[in-house]
Amino acid sequence: MTNEQAGKTALQAEESLKKAVRKELQKKAKLGQYAIIDRDGKPVRVKASELIKDNKKST
Repeated sequence: MTNEQAGKTALQAEESLKKAVRKELQKKAKLGQYAIIDRDGKPVRVKASELIKDNKKST
């Protein structure tokens, strides 16, 4: 595998992971659930709907 192929595969894996996380957060938001995320090295409970809103603002 060349470096170019490895880079392309890594980008595809990253996009797949982002898509899976986005889908799960949407599901949690519809159910009114929370997600546990890392902030400053500590676990924090945040409403999934808030994470979706924050993500839309940053893109």
